[in-house]
Amino acid sequence: MASGNYTPGCIGEDRQLLDQDAIDSAYRLDDGHLTRSYGHSVWKYGGVGQELLDRGESLFSGNSGTSFGTIVDRLIPALICGKTIDDLYAYAPDEVLSNGARRGQAYTQWKADLGPRRDLSRDDFFRARAIAENTLKHPAAGRILHCTMDCQGAMRWEDDAGHKRKALLDGLTPDFAWDFKTTSSDWKNLWRSCDDYGYLWQAAWYQDGLIACDITDEPLKFVFAQTFRPYAVRVRTLPPDLVDQARDEIRETLAQIALRREIGVYSSPEDDEEGELEFPAFMRRGVRNES
Repeated sequence: MASGNYTPGCIGEDRQLLDQDAIDSAYRLDDGHLTRSYGHSVWKYGGVGQELLDRGESLFSGNSGTSFGTIVDRLIPALICGKTIDDLYAYAPDEVLSNGARRGQAYTQWKADLGPRRDLSRDDFFRARAIAENTLKHPAAGRILHCTMDCQGAMRWEDDAGHKRKALLDGLTPDFAWDFKTTSSDWKNLWRSCDDYGYLWQAAWYQDGLIACDITDEPLKFVFAQTFRPYAVRVRTLPPDLVDQARDEIRETLAQIALRREIGVYSSPEDDEEGELEFPAFMRRGVRNES
């Protein structure tokens, strides 16, 4: 029987915002528990990917999209605690810039006076502010934020197969957990991002943790916010059958991870195979012309 525990996150008594960076750093320390991102990377890249990760290296160092996502991740709990974007971030006004660049005495003094606030580009500041405003006024997303009890709470559990796993929740309400995602995708192609970035895995992984920690068996909700105008917001769950399929993939991948670590062999059978390159069905004559 899977069992686990929940460590409270960054919302303290009376909606006081606690140290988000410290909580995030403590979660990311290697404590022997597997994360969803690690497992999904191994599923995508096989034994050769696992070998690199197990050496402490990285498969993905981030990009401008993930950096902006981190900005919003820090902002959402602050909004829940009654703060505004100006409490966390600032952008340099034109008068302190040197020909538009961040240098010179005026900029240095301005930045020194920021205190704990972080300096953002003007574009990132206004994008984040628009997303915050649209999230708060979105009927479903606004209700979620209003009833959220905690953010950045950590779940750690051991599943039925004996694998130690963990997850960091973006938000927890009395009835369900939720995760905030920024996306550069239009809505009709959002499913591609869910597939590419492992959101189906996340839905299964987090639901497993919520059940093991005796929190809820409700599906994980996603709050999606587009990073381009008009910065629209949607609240969605993912199809249960595809989440179950991801759960099967997780089960198989964790077993492979354990076996590779036990025997010290990280190669996969497909690494040495020869074969014909696969193409999608729409490339076939007739079907291709209809696409």
